[in-house]
Amino acid sequence: MPLLRGIFFDLMKLITSLLLASCLCCTSIILAQEQASGGASNASSGAVGYSGGGSSGVGIIVGDNYVLKPSDVIQVEVYQEVDLDKSVRIEGDGTVALALIGKVKLAGMAVAEAQSLITDLYNRDYLVDPQISLLVVSFAPRVIRVLGSVNSPGVVEIPPDRDLTLTEAIAGVNGISRLGNPKSLKIKRVNGDQGALQMQVNFSKIVTDPDVDDVVLQEGDTIWVPERII
Repeated sequence: MPLLRGIFFDLMKLITSLLLASCLCCTSIILAQEQASGGASNASSGAVGYSGGGSSGVGIIVGDNYVLKPSDVIQVEVYQEVDLDKSVRIEGDGTVALALIGKVKLAGMAVAEAQSLITDLYNRDYLVDPQISLLVVSFAPRVIRVLGSVNSPGVVEIPPDRDLTLTEAIAGVNGISRLGNPKSLKIKRVNGDQGALQMQVNFSKIVTDPDVDDVVLQEGDTIWVPERII
C-alpha cells in the first residue's frame, strides 16, 4: 500500500506539471498573437499622410493663405463623389476645368478662398451640402538667378510658403568664390510696367553688421557677383 500510494502521488505531480506547462504554452502563444496583431495595427495606423481631409492622402501641406498661381497642380476631391475628383494644373490664364462646373479661375485666390468657391459652385446646381477638399500637389517654381563669381552659379528656388533672402540665395549657390567681391553685389529686378531696377548691395555688411537688414528677393531677380579688383 505505501508503494502504491507513492506511485499515485508521483503520477498526480506529473499530470499537474504537464497541465501547468500546457497552460503556460497557450498563454505565450496568445500573447504573441496579440502583439503581432497590435504591431500590424499600429504600423497601419502609424503611416503619416496628409491631413487635408481627402481620401487619397496625397498632397502638400500649405496654409490656407497660400495664393494659387498658374502651373500649380491641385487636387480637388468631393466627399463620396469619386467621379468628380480631379488632379489638374492651373492654366496660364489662371483657370482649371472641373467636372460639371467647367472652367473656374483660381489663380490669385488663397487656398481657403478657392475651396469655398468650388464648394459654392457645386452646391448651387449639382450637389447638396458638398464637402470639398483642395490639395496642392505641386507648386509652380519661383526662381531667382545667381551669376558671376560664386561657387555654383545658377538658379535658386524660392520656397512656396515664405520669402527668400539674399543670404539664403548666396548659400544656395555654395557661397561667393574667393575671387568674388561681396561688397558690391548687384540685384536686377523687373517691376512690370516700371521697367528694370538695379540695386547695389554690400553683402559683407549684411552678414557682419546686425543693424543691416537682409534683402528679401522677388521672383525673377538676378544677382550678379563681380570679381574683386586687384
